[in-house]
Amino acid sequence: MFEGYAEPYRRDDRPLVYSASKTFSATAIGLAIGEGRFTVHDRVVDLLAPSLGTADERVAEITVHHLLSMSTGHTEDTLAEITGHAPEQWVSAFGAIRPQQPVGSCHVYNNGASFLLGELIRRHTGTDLLDYLRPRLLEPLGIQATWDTDPIGRCLGWSGLHVDVRGLAAMGELLRCDGVWQGRRLLPEGWVARATAKQIPTLGSGPEWNFGYGYQVWMNREGFRLDGAYGQFAFVLPERDLVVAIQSAQSCTQVLIDLLWEHLDARPDAPSSLSRSGSSALPVPSDSGRGVSWTHSGPVPPDAGMVDDGEEVGPPADLADVVATRADGELRLGLRAEGHPASLTTAPGEWRRQTLRLGGVDVPVAVAAGADRAGALQVRLVFTDTPHTLRLRLDPDGRAAQAWKVNPLQGPSLAAMRAY
Repeated sequence: MFEGYAEPYRRDDRPLVYSASKTFSATAIGLAIGEGRFTVHDRVVDLLAPSLGTADERVAEITVHHLLSMSTGHTEDTLAEITGHAPEQWVSAFGAIRPQQPVGSCHVYNNGASFLLGELIRRHTGTDLLDYLRPRLLEPLGIQATWDTDPIGRCLGWSGLHVDVRGLAAMGELLRCDGVWQGRRLLPEGWVARATAKQIPTLGSGPEWNFGYGYQVWMNREGFRLDGAYGQFAFVLPERDLVVAIQSAQSCTQVLIDLLWEHLDARPDAPSSLSRSGSSALPVPSDSGRGVSWTHSGPVPPDAGMVDDGEEVGPPADLADVVATRADGELRLGLRAEGHPASLTTAPGEWRRQTLRLGGVDVPVAVAAGADRAGALQVRLVFTDTPHTLRLRLDPDGRAAQAWKVNPLQGPSLAAMRAY
């Protein structure tokens, strides 16, 4: 087994895995089906009556299978329209969106369908996704997890799960072993075969998204995978007796996948050859030693020039009134973050882990900083419960700028950048 981590991330961190959460939601559905609570063929309008409504005949045709395989007949993701309503109305809002194509005829990546999977668990088990999965799945696998919630406290279903990379690997291994863990069957017999088979063709945004879709898993050119934004993966390769789990923070995910296949094709003995541990580190800003103080008054604006090629410019974090000083071999940073005074410290050439305190909320971060040759202080804030890094630049003339390394899809709230 190979296991490695890049500083400042560590083994016990539980970063947000974005849409890899969907596979856990689908597995909860499989468990509920095994307990006889409903079947894949049941109509969702019946299971969620009266909330979903029955006004449209196409909506009435949607079954649990169609939600799981994202084959509801919609041609666009329904999430944005759903979440434009009050949270209490999200279920009925889904029911009001008529599928543009016949139900079961096409696939579209539909976060709204994944939300309804969580709603099925809540309605038919009396508990939410995380509490339902904990005794049945997470605890037997040794997975510690948290799950982000919506404004009324529901696990999101389509995203929001925080697990360490070993948790992703354990989930992949359970699926590779047909739902049996250490000799104990955790998932209903036959569920994994159905969930990890191609249920609907796909036409994705890149080559690796064109092999079809199962039950909240993507088909690979070989095997299948759990798949979350910015490279949160568990590749399950039954023919090789191999699971490869990855947590990363980059937008070029097809490049990452190609590198994996290149390695596996070049090293057919990969399962035995990867029998070591390794470590590395994210790069820290170099330090010229120039400058002893930097001050910026007012909000810190975004700067598209600080964004890597191929990435989008996201909404800026709420940062203002930044003061940085160099003293006694340390770089000390004071600022207002989301209206709260905060202070951070680091030293040139190192990542320093600490807590960003925002009122009563503690957010784990790691900080690195250094002055470039022009005397501008370059700061990196890694939010270690997420894939996200906030870049901050303080110029000698009092200007400042910021940009995200991979834009937080859940919004730029710093208080939300934690597993809770």
